[in-house]
Parts: sequence; C-alpha cells; structure tokens
Amino acid sequence: MARNRDHVDLDAFAHLLKLFGETPWLHYGLWTEDETPSFPTLRAAQERYVDKLIALLPAAPARVLDIGGGTGALALRLAELGYEVDMLTPSAEQVTMARATVGDRARVHRSRFEDFSSDQRFDVCLFSESFQYIGLDAVFARTDALLAPGGRVVIADCFRTDAFKPGGLTVGGGHRYGRVLAAIAQAGYRVDSDEDVTAAAAKSITLDQRFYREAAAPVISLLDRTLAARRPMLSWLVRRAYRVLVPKKERARIAARLEASHRTPEQFIRDNSYRFMVLTRIAD
Repeated sequence: MARNRDHVDLDAFAHLLKLFGETPWLHYGLWTEDETPSFPTLRAAQERYVDKLIALLPAAPARVLDIGGGTGALALRLAELGYEVDMLTPSAEQVTMARATVGDRARVHRSRFEDFSSDQRFDVCLFSESFQYIGLDAVFARTDALLAPGGRVVIADCFRTDAFKPGGLTVGGGHRYGRVLAAIAQAGYRVDSDEDVTAAAAKSITLDQRFYREAAAPVISLLDRTLAARRPMLSWLVRRAYRVLVPKKERARIAARLEASHRTPEQFIRDNSYRFMVLTRIAD
C-alpha cells in the first residue's frame, strides 16, 4: 500500500480529478491509437480500463477484496454488478470518501494489505494500481492467507523495465517486472494471462504534464507575484519559511514536478511496463 506521503498525494489527486476531469477514478486511462488525450475524454479512457479489469474477474457473486480501493468507485461498480466486496485503504481521507460512495453495498476497511486479516476467504485479491506499494516479500504470503481455494490474484499496475535507472527524474513506478515474475514463480503461482497495455496507458501522462504546466505552476507563480506586490514583508516571510521548513531535496522535487519536462509518454514507455495480469496458485 502507499507510504504516508503517497496517501496525501493520492487524496489530493482524487479531489483534483473530480474537479478537472469529472471522474471518480484514480487510475490511468487506456487510450486508443488515434485518440488525443484531453480532460473531457479522461473518464471514457478510465472506463475502458475498468471494463478490461472487470473482464478478468470470475462471474458474480464472487467475493472480491479490492486492495487500495481509493475513493470506492471500483468497489461500488463491482457491488452494482452483484459481487460481494471488501475494500482496503490505509488513508483516512479515502475511507471517508469510499464509505460515502458505497454506503452499505460494500465493506470499507482502513488497513494496509500487509496488516489485514479476515475470517472470510476471497475469490479474488484485486490490485488496481496498488500492487506496486506492497513489498514482494510480503504480498503473496498475504494472498495465500486470504484467497479461497481456486481463487485468483488480479493485478493492473505499472512495473519498471530493465531500461529504468534509479536516481534521476522519472515518471511511473512499481517493482521491476523481472523481479515480479521471479516472485510469482517462487511463491507457487502461475501466470494465466499477462497483457501489456503500456502504449495505451502512456497517453495519460500527457494530461499529467498539462495539469502541472498549465494549471498548478501558473497559479502558484501568480499567487507568489501577487503576494510579493501587495504584501512584500509577508511574501519574504513565506519564502523564508519555505526554505527553512522544506528540505532542499524536497524543494527540488517539487520544482521538477511543476516543470514536468520529464513527464512524457515517451519516458513512461521507456521506463515502465503497464500490465493486466491474472495469477492462480499452481497447487490449486
């Protein structure tokens, strides 16, 4: 599951997507080859992702553990289709949003996957952009404990390619794909399907870059200039506090995020492989 700073980023991202993209989804969209990404068409691309994910599940009323379920939009969709759903998130903000979304149609737990236990056994452990936040040394031990006989693990997530080099500016994330395959085999699971959708997902990065360059950075710059012009002493204090309270490395990270020159579909494709996977235990 996400680390604490990632919780804050995702909480903010959920509100921003609702405002700018009019969508409840937090995941990438899947764009066709001839589509030009835009905020008005983002939801349709994300719905394409949801349809592909649901097609990998057994028929309802299977029991689904939605791991890292965010705002609860997927849990609600699954419940409406007749699935029995439990959803996990470690974020208090997302728990509030998810419970408001699903009501009594699904159970929402505030928990990390590594810490979650249940008397119930699930037909599916579902990771939609949450697998990357869980250590490979822990993830399959927990799925073993939670899956019913014949159950499956469904993963839709980003993985690092061999071309990825740590330390520089990058976009995307996740475990090394080769290491994931090794961990799957070592844990006694079989890969039943594995679809690469990297090119379709990469177009989402265009919107990410546009948001930072055309919305976030200009607004911050305007506020800074306005404060400097109208309240110069307060502006000096704010800038001074920022330099004192925010470490240099973190300031550099924020500046790079706002400039967003590294956040391109081309770099995403080089460093990442986005995949939809279905795993089952060999013993089953």
